[in-house]
Amino acid sequence: MLTKDRLWKAIFEDFFPEAILFFFPNLHARVNWAQGYQMLDKELRELFPESKKNERRADLLARMWLEDGTEQWVLIHIEVQGYKDTDFPLRMYTAFYRLMDRFSVPIVSLALLTDRNKNWRPDVFEVAFEGTRLNFQYPVCKLSDYQDADFAQNPNPWAVVMQAGLIGLKGKWSDEALLLAKLNLYKSLRNRGYSIPQARNLLQFIKFYVRFRKRDFFISFEEEIQKIEHTNTSTMGIVELITAQQLEEATQSGREIGRKEGRKKGREEGREEGREEGEEKKAIVVIQRMLEKGFSSTVISEVLEIPESFVFTIEQQLLKKADILHLIESGEQPELEIAQQLDVHPLLVLILKESTTK
Repeated sequence: MLTKDRLWKAIFEDFFPEAILFFFPNLHARVNWAQGYQMLDKELRELFPESKKNERRADLLARMWLEDGTEQWVLIHIEVQGYKDTDFPLRMYTAFYRLMDRFSVPIVSLALLTDRNKNWRPDVFEVAFEGTRLNFQYPVCKLSDYQDADFAQNPNPWAVVMQAGLIGLKGKWSDEALLLAKLNLYKSLRNRGYSIPQARNLLQFIKFYVRFRKRDFFISFEEEIQKIEHTNTSTMGIVELITAQQLEEATQSGREIGRKEGRKKGREEGREEGREEGEEKKAIVVIQRMLEKGFSSTVISEVLEIPESFVFTIEQQLLKKADILHLIESGEQPELEIAQQLDVHPLLVLILKESTTK
């Protein structure tokens, strides 16, 4: 499910060079971007297994090469919690020394704080006792220090990410006001000339970072985006191109997932099985995996030719995934009782249970 921590991690991966340019312009100029960079999720999981249990953080580890040929490791520690945490500086230091201990290379740390407490900006970890002293300082970017106008003229796509983050800082929105804010940001994005992949990734972040309370406004948002694009008659609009690209990717994704689930090859066969009675479980599996890949409910519905309302229902029920897994692991209730207690599809409970035994 596209939780905020996953959205931040994904958007950093999508716009990593742009993020480095935004936060560390001097470092960006020294990196040999032609040589590429590596995201080190495996190494991160090995060093910080406790991060799997913390849903309020998104950690990112990447390796880059400088123009002089040396390696540079960058730890980006993103905090998405909304309250003061006195253990945060210790976690930053722990991440730093574990990386230094294992790899013995220079480390760059960054704390991006997206909470609303302007007075809380932990940028140092310090301990001292009987003449022994440790002082670890690291850069902090506080989202609440900025205003939308600070990014309005910035061509860097990361400026749009920060603008979307600011929408999330403004407290409780009415759906009407949130719709207007998101559309205004998209119009601004549309006029900056970004590539199709960049526009798609930014649109997904804007769409899901702050959610509407009512489903009708989600639909209205997508309809208004289509209207904006249809005003451009000279070429195919961004959303049309995005939709076409998503459909192509989603079709391929559906085929791959379908093969793993024992489906026949081909788009039509996969769609047909999705409609056949008795294949509902497979449909839910495909929906879950495509949601994890970032496809919208609209695209999934179109590719699988199933009602969008059903896709949206599964998407909402997956928000209860942690509760479902907790009850499954307790082993105290049968699947049907869990489904009834949490008001979710019984087959979703079964699918999640099977995933824990693989």
